[in-house]
Amino acid sequence: MNSFSVIIPALNEKTNIKNLLPEIFRVINESPHKFEVLFILGNKEEFIINETYKDLHFLNRKHKNFASALLQGIKCSNFNYIITMDCDGSHSFSEVYKHLNYFLNNNLDIMTFSRYKDSAKNNEKYFNVLLSRFLNRAIGIFSPFKLSDYTNNLRIFKKSIIYNEPYISKHFEFLYEVLIKAHTRNPQLKVEEVPTVHLKRKSGVSKKNHFYYIVKYLYLVIKLKINKQ
Repeated sequence: MNSFSVIIPALNEKTNIKNLLPEIFRVINESPHKFEVLFILGNKEEFIINETYKDLHFLNRKHKNFASALLQGIKCSNFNYIITMDCDGSHSFSEVYKHLNYFLNNNLDIMTFSRYKDSAKNNEKYFNVLLSRFLNRAIGIFSPFKLSDYTNNLRIFKKSIIYNEPYISKHFEFLYEVLIKAHTRNPQLKVEEVPTVHLKRKSGVSKKNHFYYIVKYLYLVIKLKINKQ
């Protein structure tokens, strides 16, 4: 039996949390592995449920931004294997789960899920898909990995790839920075990318401004290159 911490940033996502919880625990309750699930809520958000779920935790984030929320969840987690995913319904926990044994049996350090690889399917709006593809190809030029999707928060990884060092990123570009800094520390990292089906947001409005995050990602790439020199 192995133990996994599921980290889910969830800012103003109460409806989606209610939809996601039964799916996650339906899988967990039938699994031989051990899990804890941590939702990182807004600073003053409260979430009350009538059901009882084992090892379910709601944390209030110390800072509003995505990067610090994800790091907070990872630092508060109890297990050495981490699963990260979004709360908006675009990620399926059962899809992550079916790859766990492969991740473990091959002793991978990081498994990323791609919306653009092989049999993958992306159900986002067409314009957003175009922007995302452009961004991933642009930042991929400077990456030591040969991945098709650097910007998806659906991942499995060893907690040891997260270091106690200052990260430049504050928002979603953190997903790229984690990979690059982990490789810098350990060039022998075992990383694999698998296809996924990316679903449409179930409820609420996306917090992403795609043009803003393209600028932030490209700024990060330049900053990392300068710091490396």
